[in-house]
Amino acid sequence: MARVKVPEEGAAVCASCRTPRGNVRRGWAPILRGADLVGSTCPECPEVTEPIRRWESERYGVRWRAVVDVAPLDPSDPHGRRRIGPRKQVTETLGTLSAAREWVAETEAAVRSGQGYLRAESETVEALCVRWLASRRDIRPVTVDGYKNALAAVRRRIGSRNVTEVTVADVEALTAWLSAEGGRSGQPLGPRAVRAALVALGQAFDMAAREGTLPRNVARLARRPRVRKRVGRDLEHWQPVELMKFRQHADSDPLAGAWRLTVCGLTRADILGLRWSDVDLAAGVVSVSQGRVPLNHGDHTDEPKSAQRVRAVPVEATHPGTVALLKRMSAAQAKERLAAGTAYSDSGYLVVDALGHPVRPEWYSDRFRALCSEADVRRITLHSVRHSLAFWLHQIGVAPADAAALLGHTVEVHLSTYLPHSGAAGITSAAEALGRAAAES
Repeated sequence: MARVKVPEEGAAVCASCRTPRGNVRRGWAPILRGADLVGSTCPECPEVTEPIRRWESERYGVRWRAVVDVAPLDPSDPHGRRRIGPRKQVTETLGTLSAAREWVAETEAAVRSGQGYLRAESETVEALCVRWLASRRDIRPVTVDGYKNALAAVRRRIGSRNVTEVTVADVEALTAWLSAEGGRSGQPLGPRAVRAALVALGQAFDMAAREGTLPRNVARLARRPRVRKRVGRDLEHWQPVELMKFRQHADSDPLAGAWRLTVCGLTRADILGLRWSDVDLAAGVVSVSQGRVPLNHGDHTDEPKSAQRVRAVPVEATHPGTVALLKRMSAAQAKERLAAGTAYSDSGYLVVDALGHPVRPEWYSDRFRALCSEADVRRITLHSVRHSLAFWLHQIGVAPADAAALLGHTVEVHLSTYLPHSGAAGITSAAEALGRAAAES
Protein backbone atom coordinates (compact mmCIF):
# COMPACT_ATOMS: atom_id res chain seq x y z
CA MET A 1 0.00 0.00 0.00
CA ALA A 2 1.27 3.47 -0.92
CA ARG A 3 2.75 5.63 1.86
CA VAL A 4 0.57 8.67 2.63
CA LYS A 5 1.93 11.73 4.40
CA VAL A 6 -0.84 13.84 5.98
CA PRO A 7 -0.04 17.53 6.51
CA GLU A 8 -0.68 19.10 9.87
CA GLU A 9 -4.14 20.56 10.41
CA GLY A 10 -4.40 24.29 10.17
CA ALA A 11 -1.16 24.60 8.22
CA ALA A 12 -2.51 24.21 4.69
CA VAL A 13 -4.51 26.20 2.17
CA CYS A 14 -6.56 24.94 -0.76
CA ALA A 15 -4.06 23.70 -3.31
CA SER A 16 -6.28 25.03 -6.12
CA CYS A 17 -7.70 28.40 -5.01
CA ARG A 18 -5.32 28.95 -2.07
CA THR A 19 -8.20 29.53 0.39
CA PRO A 20 -7.01 28.98 3.99
CA ARG A 21 -8.18 25.63 5.20
CA GLY A 22 -8.12 26.42 8.89
CA ASN A 23 -9.01 23.47 11.07
CA VAL A 24 -11.94 22.27 8.91
CA ARG A 25 -11.22 19.02 7.09
CA ARG A 26 -14.73 17.93 6.13
CA GLY A 27 -15.47 18.28 2.41
CA TRP A 28 -11.86 18.79 1.41
CA ALA A 29 -10.48 16.47 -1.29
CA PRO A 30 -6.89 15.16 -1.03
CA ILE A 31 -4.31 15.91 -3.73
CA LEU A 32 -1.83 13.13 -4.39
CA ARG A 33 1.53 13.49 -6.07
CA GLY A 34 3.11 10.14 -6.66
CA ALA A 35 2.57 8.21 -3.41
CA ASP A 36 2.32 11.21 -1.07
CA LEU A 37 -0.58 13.34 0.03
CA VAL A 38 0.72 16.85 -0.64
CA GLY A 39 -2.36 19.03 -0.26
CA SER A 40 -6.15 19.36 -0.31
CA THR A 41 -8.82 21.18 -2.28
CA CYS A 42 -11.89 22.91 -0.93
CA PRO A 43 -15.47 21.99 -1.94
CA GLU A 44 -15.53 24.87 -4.45
CA CYS A 45 -12.61 23.41 -6.45
CA PRO A 46 -12.24 20.24 -8.55
CA GLU A 47 -11.08 17.05 -6.92
CA VAL A 48 -7.74 15.46 -7.71
CA THR A 49 -9.35 12.80 -9.88
CA GLU A 50 -10.92 15.41 -12.14
CA PRO A 51 -8.94 16.67 -15.17
CA ILE A 52 -9.88 20.28 -14.35
CA ARG A 53 -7.73 23.07 -12.97
CA ARG A 54 -8.54 26.55 -11.73
CA TRP A 55 -7.21 29.35 -13.92
CA GLU A 56 -7.33 33.07 -13.13
CA SER A 57 -6.41 36.18 -15.10
CA GLU A 58 -6.93 39.91 -14.67
CA ARG A 59 -8.96 40.11 -17.85
CA TYR A 60 -11.25 37.11 -17.51
CA GLY A 61 -11.21 36.44 -13.77
CA VAL A 62 -11.62 32.85 -12.58
CA ARG A 63 -11.98 30.24 -15.30
CA TRP A 64 -11.85 26.44 -15.31
CA ARG A 65 -9.58 24.64 -17.75
CA ALA A 66 -10.29 20.99 -18.54
CA VAL A 67 -7.90 18.64 -20.35
CA VAL A 68 -9.17 15.24 -21.57
CA ASP A 69 -7.34 12.42 -23.34
CA VAL A 70 -9.44 11.58 -26.41
CA ALA A 71 -7.31 8.89 -28.05
CA PRO A 72 -9.61 5.88 -28.70
CA LEU A 73 -9.76 3.21 -26.02
CA ASP A 74 -8.47 -0.28 -26.72
CA PRO A 75 -11.56 -2.56 -26.67
CA SER A 76 -9.39 -5.53 -25.70
CA ASP A 77 -8.36 -3.88 -22.42
CA PRO A 78 -10.63 -5.30 -19.67
CA HIS A 79 -9.99 -2.24 -17.49
CA GLY A 80 -10.93 0.25 -20.21
CA ARG A 81 -7.80 2.34 -19.69
CA ARG A 82 -5.36 1.48 -22.46
CA ARG A 83 -5.59 3.70 -25.51
CA ILE A 84 -4.82 3.13 -29.19
CA GLY A 85 -2.33 5.24 -31.10
CA PRO A 86 -0.46 8.36 -29.97
CA ARG A 87 -1.61 10.46 -27.06
CA LYS A 88 -4.20 13.04 -28.07
CA GLN A 89 -5.56 15.63 -25.66
CA VAL A 90 -8.12 18.37 -26.06
CA THR A 91 -8.51 21.44 -23.86
CA GLU A 92 -11.56 23.53 -23.08
CA THR A 93 -11.81 26.59 -20.81
CA LEU A 94 -15.20 27.33 -19.26
CA GLY A 95 -16.68 29.94 -16.94
CA THR A 96 -17.94 27.67 -14.16
CA LEU A 97 -16.80 24.49 -12.50
CA SER A 98 -20.15 22.82 -13.20
CA ALA A 99 -19.87 23.62 -16.93
CA ALA A 100 -16.34 22.22 -16.99
CA ARG A 101 -17.50 19.03 -15.28
CA GLU A 102 -20.36 18.68 -17.77
CA TRP A 103 -17.99 19.10 -20.72
CA VAL A 104 -15.59 16.51 -19.30
CA ALA A 105 -18.44 14.03 -18.77
CA GLU A 106 -19.77 14.45 -22.32
CA THR A 107 -16.33 14.16 -23.88
CA GLU A 108 -15.30 11.08 -21.90
CA ALA A 109 -18.67 9.44 -22.65
CA ALA A 110 -18.11 10.02 -26.37
CA VAL A 111 -14.66 8.44 -26.17
CA ARG A 112 -15.97 5.42 -24.24
CA SER A 113 -18.79 4.87 -26.75
CA GLY A 114 -16.30 4.76 -29.61
CA GLN A 115 -17.61 7.95 -31.22
CA GLY A 116 -14.45 9.90 -30.54
CA TYR A 117 -14.17 13.58 -29.77
CA LEU A 118 -16.26 16.15 -31.60
CA ARG A 119 -14.82 19.63 -31.71
CA ALA A 120 -17.35 22.25 -30.71
CA GLU A 121 -16.20 24.51 -33.50
CA SER A 122 -15.79 22.95 -36.91
CA GLU A 123 -15.42 24.09 -40.49
CA THR A 124 -18.13 24.28 -43.11
CA VAL A 125 -18.58 21.73 -45.87
CA GLU A 126 -17.29 24.33 -48.35
CA ALA A 127 -14.09 24.89 -46.35
CA LEU A 128 -13.56 21.15 -45.92
CA CYS A 129 -13.98 20.51 -49.65
CA VAL A 130 -11.53 23.27 -50.54
CA ARG A 131 -9.00 21.98 -48.04
CA TRP A 132 -9.42 18.37 -49.17
CA LEU A 133 -8.97 19.26 -52.85
CA ALA A 134 -5.82 21.21 -52.00
CA SER A 135 -4.47 18.20 -50.09
CA ARG A 136 -4.81 15.82 -53.06
CA ARG A 137 -1.29 16.27 -54.35
CA ASP A 138 -0.98 12.50 -54.76
CA ILE A 139 -3.18 12.30 -57.87
CA ARG A 140 -3.12 13.67 -61.41
CA PRO A 141 -4.40 17.23 -62.00
CA VAL A 142 -7.12 15.91 -64.29
CA THR A 143 -8.39 13.72 -61.44
CA VAL A 144 -8.43 16.68 -59.06
CA ASP A 145 -10.35 18.61 -61.70
CA GLY A 146 -12.85 15.78 -61.91
CA TYR A 147 -13.36 15.81 -58.14
CA LYS A 148 -13.80 19.60 -58.23
CA ASN A 149 -16.50 19.31 -60.90
CA ALA A 150 -18.22 16.50 -59.01
CA LEU A 151 -18.34 18.59 -55.83
CA ALA A 152 -19.60 21.78 -57.48
CA ALA A 153 -23.30 21.02 -56.95
CA VAL A 154 -22.66 19.67 -53.43
CA ARG A 155 -20.93 22.88 -52.42
CA ARG A 156 -23.78 24.96 -53.82
CA ARG A 157 -26.34 22.97 -51.86
CA ILE A 158 -24.76 22.34 -48.45
CA GLY A 159 -21.49 24.29 -48.57
CA SER A 160 -22.55 26.65 -45.78
CA ARG A 161 -23.48 23.83 -43.40
CA ASN A 162 -21.21 22.93 -40.51
CA VAL A 163 -19.54 19.58 -41.14
CA THR A 164 -20.57 18.20 -37.74
CA GLU A 165 -24.22 19.07 -38.37
CA VAL A 166 -24.59 17.01 -41.57
CA THR A 167 -26.53 13.78 -40.99
CA VAL A 168 -27.20 10.67 -43.03
CA ALA A 169 -30.67 12.03 -43.76
CA ASP A 170 -29.11 15.26 -45.04
CA VAL A 171 -26.88 13.35 -47.45
CA GLU A 172 -29.81 11.31 -48.73
CA ALA A 173 -31.81 14.53 -49.20
CA LEU A 174 -28.81 15.90 -51.11
CA THR A 175 -28.85 12.78 -53.30
CA ALA A 176 -32.51 13.34 -54.14
CA TRP A 177 -31.85 17.00 -54.97
CA LEU A 178 -28.88 16.13 -57.22
CA SER A 179 -31.00 13.60 -59.08
CA ALA A 180 -33.84 16.10 -59.53
CA GLU A 181 -32.14 19.46 -60.19
CA GLY A 182 -28.46 19.32 -59.27
CA GLY A 183 -27.13 19.97 -62.78
CA ARG A 184 -26.57 23.23 -64.59
CA SER A 185 -29.70 25.35 -65.01
CA GLY A 186 -31.57 23.05 -62.67
CA GLN A 187 -31.28 19.97 -64.85
CA PRO A 188 -31.16 16.54 -63.17
CA LEU A 189 -27.85 14.75 -62.83
CA GLY A 190 -27.52 11.17 -64.02
CA PRO A 191 -26.84 8.30 -61.59
CA ARG A 192 -23.13 8.25 -62.44
CA ALA A 193 -22.73 11.98 -61.79
CA VAL A 194 -24.64 11.73 -58.50
CA ARG A 195 -22.53 8.80 -57.41
CA ALA A 196 -19.32 10.66 -58.34
CA ALA A 197 -20.44 13.61 -56.21
CA LEU A 198 -21.12 11.38 -53.20
CA VAL A 199 -17.80 9.54 -53.61
CA ALA A 200 -15.90 12.83 -53.61
CA LEU A 201 -17.86 14.10 -50.60
CA GLY A 202 -17.21 10.81 -48.80
CA GLN A 203 -13.46 11.18 -49.31
CA ALA A 204 -13.53 14.72 -47.94
CA PHE A 205 -15.48 13.51 -44.90
CA ASP A 206 -12.95 10.68 -44.50
CA MET A 207 -10.28 13.31 -43.92
CA ALA A 208 -12.43 15.05 -41.30
CA ALA A 209 -13.02 11.71 -39.55
CA ARG A 210 -9.29 10.96 -39.49
CA GLU A 211 -8.67 14.37 -37.93
CA GLY A 212 -11.24 13.76 -35.20
CA THR A 213 -13.80 16.29 -36.40
CA LEU A 214 -16.40 13.63 -37.21
CA PRO A 215 -17.34 10.48 -35.29
CA ARG A 216 -18.35 8.72 -38.51
CA ASN A 217 -18.58 9.38 -42.21
CA VAL A 218 -22.26 10.01 -42.89
CA ALA A 219 -21.62 10.34 -46.64
CA ARG A 220 -20.63 6.68 -46.80
CA LEU A 221 -23.59 5.55 -44.71
CA ALA A 222 -26.18 7.18 -46.98
CA ARG A 223 -27.81 5.19 -49.78
CA ARG A 224 -26.45 5.91 -53.23
CA PRO A 225 -28.16 5.53 -56.60
CA ARG A 226 -27.51 2.23 -58.30
CA VAL A 227 -25.38 2.48 -61.42
CA ARG A 228 -25.52 -0.30 -63.94
CA LYS A 229 -22.04 -0.83 -65.27
CA ARG A 230 -22.04 -1.44 -69.00
CA VAL A 231 -19.67 -4.21 -70.01
CA GLY A 232 -19.34 -6.65 -72.87
CA ARG A 233 -21.62 -6.18 -75.85
CA ASP A 234 -23.63 -3.57 -73.97
CA LEU A 235 -20.78 -1.12 -74.60
CA GLU A 236 -21.31 1.30 -77.46
CA HIS A 237 -19.23 0.21 -80.45
CA TRP A 238 -19.06 0.01 -84.23
CA GLN A 239 -19.09 -3.10 -86.32
CA PRO A 240 -15.90 -3.55 -88.39
CA VAL A 241 -17.63 -2.38 -91.57
CA GLU A 242 -18.60 0.90 -89.86
CA LEU A 243 -15.08 1.48 -88.60
CA MET A 244 -13.62 0.96 -92.07
CA LYS A 245 -16.26 3.26 -93.60
CA PHE A 246 -15.25 5.99 -91.16
CA ARG A 247 -11.58 5.43 -91.93
CA GLN A 248 -12.18 5.74 -95.66
CA HIS A 249 -13.94 9.08 -95.28
CA ALA A 250 -11.52 10.46 -92.66
CA ASP A 251 -8.56 9.78 -94.99
CA SER A 252 -9.57 12.90 -96.93
CA ASP A 253 -9.54 15.15 -93.83
CA PRO A 254 -6.56 17.45 -93.15
CA LEU A 255 -6.01 15.51 -89.91
CA ALA A 256 -6.21 12.15 -91.66
CA GLY A 257 -3.02 10.92 -90.02
CA ALA A 258 -4.46 11.62 -86.56
CA TRP A 259 -7.72 9.83 -87.38
CA ARG A 260 -5.67 6.81 -88.42
CA LEU A 261 -4.16 6.82 -84.95
CA THR A 262 -7.67 6.92 -83.49
CA VAL A 263 -8.67 3.78 -85.40
CA CYS A 264 -5.38 2.21 -84.26
CA GLY A 265 -6.67 2.36 -80.69
CA LEU A 266 -4.94 5.46 -79.30
CA THR A 267 -7.01 7.58 -76.92
CA ARG A 268 -7.68 11.26 -77.46
CA ALA A 269 -5.19 12.09 -74.72
CA ASP A 270 -2.60 9.82 -76.37
CA ILE A 271 -2.96 11.50 -79.75
CA LEU A 272 -3.09 15.09 -78.53
CA GLY A 273 -0.05 14.46 -76.34
CA LEU A 274 2.01 13.06 -79.22
CA ARG A 275 4.97 15.07 -80.50
CA TRP A 276 6.55 14.56 -83.89
CA SER A 277 9.60 13.31 -82.02
CA ASP A 278 7.44 10.40 -80.79
CA VAL A 279 6.73 9.27 -84.35
CA ASP A 280 9.15 6.93 -86.15
CA LEU A 281 8.05 7.31 -89.76
CA ALA A 282 10.66 4.87 -91.02
CA ALA A 283 9.47 2.08 -88.71
CA GLY A 284 5.80 3.07 -88.81
CA VAL A 285 5.63 3.18 -84.99
CA VAL A 286 4.41 5.86 -82.57
CA SER A 287 5.54 5.87 -78.93
CA VAL A 288 2.97 6.91 -76.34
CA SER A 289 4.62 8.43 -73.27
CA GLN A 290 2.34 11.33 -72.30
CA GLY A 291 -1.21 12.54 -72.69
CA ARG A 292 -2.91 15.92 -72.94
CA VAL A 293 -6.24 16.38 -71.22
CA PRO A 294 -8.64 19.31 -70.69
CA LEU A 295 -8.83 21.09 -67.33
CA ASN A 296 -11.13 23.86 -66.14
CA HIS A 297 -8.34 26.41 -66.47
CA GLY A 298 -6.80 25.03 -69.70
CA ASP A 299 -5.10 21.91 -71.02
CA HIS A 300 -2.57 19.83 -69.15
CA THR A 301 0.08 17.41 -70.39
CA ASP A 302 1.08 14.63 -68.05
CA GLU A 303 2.17 11.03 -67.91
CA PRO A 304 -0.45 8.47 -68.99
CA LYS A 305 -2.79 7.45 -66.19
CA SER A 306 -1.38 3.92 -66.04
CA ALA A 307 1.88 2.16 -66.85
CA GLN A 308 0.11 0.08 -69.52
CA ARG A 309 -0.65 3.21 -71.53
CA VAL A 310 3.08 3.76 -72.12
CA ARG A 311 3.57 1.68 -75.24
CA ALA A 312 4.88 1.63 -78.81
CA VAL A 313 2.09 1.10 -81.36
CA PRO A 314 2.96 -0.22 -84.86
CA VAL A 315 0.41 1.95 -86.64
CA GLU A 316 1.55 1.15 -90.18
CA ALA A 317 1.15 -2.58 -89.54
CA THR A 318 -2.28 -1.95 -87.99
CA HIS A 319 -3.59 0.21 -90.83
CA PRO A 320 -1.30 0.23 -93.91
CA GLY A 321 -1.02 3.71 -95.40
CA THR A 322 -0.92 5.48 -92.03
CA VAL A 323 2.68 6.64 -92.47
CA ALA A 324 1.84 8.28 -95.82
CA LEU A 325 -0.99 10.23 -94.20
CA LEU A 326 1.26 11.32 -91.33
CA LYS A 327 3.83 12.57 -93.84
CA ARG A 328 1.06 14.52 -95.58
CA MET A 329 0.16 16.16 -92.26
CA SER A 330 3.80 17.05 -91.61
CA ALA A 331 4.17 18.63 -95.07
CA ALA A 332 0.98 20.67 -94.57
CA GLN A 333 2.26 21.97 -91.23
CA ALA A 334 5.55 22.97 -92.86
CA LYS A 335 3.62 25.11 -95.36
CA GLU A 336 1.58 26.70 -92.59
CA ARG A 337 4.79 27.46 -90.68
CA LEU A 338 6.21 29.31 -93.69
CA ALA A 339 2.97 31.20 -94.28
CA ALA A 340 2.63 32.31 -90.64
CA GLY A 341 6.26 33.34 -90.20
CA THR A 342 7.05 34.57 -86.70
CA ALA A 343 3.41 34.16 -85.66
CA TYR A 344 3.80 30.39 -85.86
CA SER A 345 4.28 28.57 -82.54
CA ASP A 346 6.54 25.58 -83.04
CA SER A 347 5.08 23.50 -80.19
CA GLY A 348 6.25 20.20 -81.61
CA TYR A 349 2.84 18.55 -81.16
CA LEU A 350 1.37 16.34 -83.85
CA VAL A 351 -2.13 17.86 -83.89
CA VAL A 352 -2.05 21.66 -84.08
CA ASP A 353 -3.95 24.52 -85.70
CA ALA A 354 -2.76 26.77 -88.52
CA LEU A 355 -0.52 28.73 -86.12
CA GLY A 356 1.03 25.68 -84.51
CA HIS A 357 -0.97 25.80 -81.27
CA PRO A 358 -2.19 22.47 -79.86
CA VAL A 359 -5.92 22.05 -80.51
CA ARG A 360 -8.37 21.85 -77.64
CA PRO A 361 -9.37 18.27 -76.75
CA GLU A 362 -13.05 19.23 -76.96
CA TRP A 363 -12.52 20.49 -80.51
CA TYR A 364 -11.01 17.15 -81.52
CA SER A 365 -14.10 15.31 -80.19
CA ASP A 366 -16.44 17.74 -81.97
CA ARG A 367 -14.58 17.19 -85.24
CA PHE A 368 -14.87 13.42 -84.78
CA ARG A 369 -18.65 13.65 -84.43
CA ALA A 370 -18.84 15.82 -87.54
CA LEU A 371 -16.85 13.25 -89.51
CA CYS A 372 -19.20 10.49 -88.33
CA SER A 373 -22.13 12.42 -89.80
CA GLU A 374 -20.26 13.11 -93.03
CA ALA A 375 -19.29 9.44 -93.35
CA ASP A 376 -22.90 8.38 -92.67
CA VAL A 377 -21.97 6.10 -89.77
CA ARG A 378 -23.46 5.95 -86.29
CA ARG A 379 -22.28 8.78 -84.06
CA ILE A 380 -20.48 7.17 -81.15
CA THR A 381 -18.12 8.68 -78.63
CA LEU A 382 -14.48 8.95 -79.52
CA HIS A 383 -13.61 6.52 -76.73
CA SER A 384 -16.04 3.94 -78.13
CA VAL A 385 -13.73 3.48 -81.13
CA ARG A 386 -11.46 1.58 -78.72
CA HIS A 387 -14.39 -0.65 -77.75
CA SER A 388 -14.95 -1.33 -81.44
CA LEU A 389 -11.34 -2.38 -81.91
CA ALA A 390 -11.41 -4.62 -78.83
CA PHE A 391 -14.42 -6.57 -80.06
CA TRP A 392 -12.96 -6.83 -83.57
CA LEU A 393 -9.69 -8.18 -82.17
CA HIS A 394 -11.60 -10.89 -80.30
CA GLN A 395 -13.62 -11.78 -83.38
CA ILE A 396 -10.48 -12.49 -85.38
CA GLY A 397 -8.99 -14.63 -82.61
CA VAL A 398 -6.39 -12.31 -81.07
CA ALA A 399 -5.46 -13.43 -77.54
CA PRO A 400 -6.93 -11.14 -74.85
CA ALA A 401 -3.45 -10.43 -73.44
CA ASP A 402 -2.25 -9.22 -76.86
CA ALA A 403 -5.38 -7.11 -77.43
CA ALA A 404 -4.95 -5.57 -73.98
CA ALA A 405 -1.32 -4.69 -74.71
CA LEU A 406 -2.25 -2.92 -77.96
CA LEU A 407 -4.95 -0.85 -76.27
CA GLY A 408 -2.94 -0.12 -73.13
CA HIS A 409 -5.06 -2.16 -70.69
CA THR A 410 -4.20 -4.60 -67.97
CA VAL A 411 -5.37 -8.10 -68.84
CA GLU A 412 -7.74 -8.09 -65.84
CA VAL A 413 -9.45 -4.86 -66.89
CA HIS A 414 -9.63 -5.97 -70.50
CA LEU A 415 -11.26 -9.30 -69.65
CA SER A 416 -13.76 -7.82 -67.20
CA THR A 417 -14.71 -5.08 -69.68
CA TYR A 418 -14.94 -6.93 -72.97
CA LEU A 419 -15.29 -10.59 -72.04
CA PRO A 420 -17.24 -10.56 -68.76
CA HIS A 421 -19.47 -13.50 -69.65
CA SER A 422 -17.01 -15.68 -71.53
CA GLY A 423 -16.31 -18.04 -68.63
CA ALA A 424 -18.47 -20.96 -69.80
CA ALA A 425 -17.63 -20.42 -73.46
CA GLY A 426 -13.94 -20.17 -72.62
CA ILE A 427 -14.05 -23.40 -70.62
CA THR A 428 -15.80 -25.20 -73.48
CA SER A 429 -13.34 -23.84 -76.03
CA ALA A 430 -10.36 -24.87 -73.89
CA ALA A 431 -11.82 -28.37 -73.31
CA GLU A 432 -12.46 -28.90 -77.01
CA ALA A 433 -8.95 -27.74 -77.90
CA LEU A 434 -7.44 -30.20 -75.39
CA GLY A 435 -9.71 -32.93 -76.73
CA ARG A 436 -8.50 -32.37 -80.29
CA ALA A 437 -4.88 -32.31 -79.17
CA ALA A 438 -5.34 -35.55 -77.22
CA ALA A 439 -6.99 -37.27 -80.19
CA GLU A 440 -4.15 -36.27 -82.48
CA SER A 441 -1.40 -37.41 -80.11
